Amino acid sequence: MNSVRIISPERALAYVAIVLAVVLAALAVPKEMIITRWYFLHQDALAGIVMAGLLLLAIRRKLPRTDWIAAPRTARVLLASLLLALLLWVGTYTLMADYALTRDELMVEFDRAIFAAGTMSLPLPAAWAGYAVALVPAFLLDVPANALLVSAYMPVNAAMRAAFGLVLDPALMNPLLAAAGLLLLHRIARRLFPDCVGAQWVALAGYMLSAQVLVTAMTPYAMTAHLVFDLAWLALFLRDRWWSHVLAMAIGVAAIGLHQVVFHPLFAGPFILLLLAERRWRLFGIYALVYAAALLFWISWPQIVVAAGGVPAGGSTAGGGSFLIDRVLPLLRDRDPRTIALMLHNMLRAVTWNAAFVLPFVILAVPAIRRREGMALPLAAGVVLTLVAMAVLLPFQGHGWGYRYVHGLLGNAMLLAGYGYRELARRDAPRAAGLALLLGLGTLPIVAWLLATSHGFVAPYARLTHVIERQRSDFVIVDTEPPSSAIDQVRNRPDLGNRPLIFSSKDLSQAQIADLCARGSITLITRRDFHGVGFAPDLPEQSRLFARRTAMLARRACLRRPIG
Repeated sequence: MNSVRIISPERALAYVAIVLAVVLAALAVPKEMIITRWYFLHQDALAGIVMAGLLLLAIRRKLPRTDWIAAPRTARVLLASLLLALLLWVGTYTLMADYALTRDELMVEFDRAIFAAGTMSLPLPAAWAGYAVALVPAFLLDVPANALLVSAYMPVNAAMRAAFGLVLDPALMNPLLAAAGLLLLHRIARRLFPDCVGAQWVALAGYMLSAQVLVTAMTPYAMTAHLVFDLAWLALFLRDRWWSHVLAMAIGVAAIGLHQVVFHPLFAGPFILLLLAERRWRLFGIYALVYAAALLFWISWPQIVVAAGGVPAGGSTAGGGSFLIDRVLPLLRDRDPRTIALMLHNMLRAVTWNAAFVLPFVILAVPAIRRREGMALPLAAGVVLTLVAMAVLLPFQGHGWGYRYVHGLLGNAMLLAGYGYRELARRDAPRAAGLALLLGLGTLPIVAWLLATSHGFVAPYARLTHVIERQRSDFVIVDTEPPSSAIDQVRNRPDLGNRPLIFSSKDLSQAQIADLCARGSITLITRRDFHGVGFAPDLPEQSRLFARRTAMLARRACLRRPIG
């Protein structure tokens, strides 16, 4: 126990600063312009440079010292959480335009509309047979002939949003969840660090200074629910009563079904395995059976939806075995050659989108992890397991505010930072408080930068969607030919009742375009329209593939000029 090596704060700060500098230098080499690269150039590079400078400043500068920190009382944390929810709700509209940017978010709203109608899926109207992919270009449930319209995601997040929307503004759900997460984190921190008020504050401040927590809560992403469900699970698990374990299992079942089955088991697994080390065989067995049944149920969810929709199963909806063959094995077999570079980008976003003190304090927590102090080891194991799993299965996250695949583990990171703070505070409490204060204040301009650039990224997408929705024709065909990034502009209601109906050009044949012309009026949304609202300004204005595909419409009566 006593042989565990103590890490100095200067060394922890230097480690993080050096790693940031090396990663920034490695990623500065020109590469293909994918969304990951765009984020690096327009958000993460500057944030990383500022954070590295801040850490070096903290090494050289005399730290502010304080000998007194007031305990974070529950009433004050409750007030802070309510204020947080209000600010995030306002920000949902003012900063993020209440706009579902990505296909992941779109399918949450897509499924919400389906569930709000009281059904698991909607049938593809016979009139639109063959057009499903052009109308909903990605993430549809794999059903023969696309006979059902519903996403391939698990349903719990969308179902929660549908139920919430029956009473209140759906845009308020994630802000309220984020507020609940702060309260839960406070409860857990009080239990884990009853002897160190500063460690409690570090966990709470890390949450409130996390640009990733803040921005993601202003979107429909399921990741906010992942974080809050995991925190609720941990709070109940630590309560360690029969009823709290029952509730934890119930939350675990729901968490697995939020949107992807992989995330929650990687979080909960290390804590459940801890029961083995404690020789609590019966409780471990119950958890294992419940989680095995939950995984089997959610893996079978597509077959349940297909059966309820009255269509034959096929593809990845043919059974649990096909889930592994059609969805998991391709991820393991078809390795992305960019894995290392992508994971470096992901890790940079994970660091720069959170408070500057989090990773240094996590490094300071290594002795506590090695001593297996409290919950430090399972907290760390969940983070490591998730990073390894994502590196193997899905290194490319695409869009995301911060590194969203570890979003559910942000509570782990904040609590590990609390362990690191306590390690330092046991040797020099004023120094620990001063370091947290300096790095926390230094994080504020980074958060402001990330909020501003996130708004700047979303705004052109929202403006282009408004242009498309203003068209008075029956149909709109959007130029989605490669390398266009407009595929997520194809947005239709699941009942296909919206007008105009919006189609992806690359998923239409010339015969289908001629058929649309025979059915009604058509407006073409081209790259010129993109550039008019500041969308994809780097794309050449001429799109030869789109021009060739739609050439038959020239001088046809069905063609309408776009309305700006």
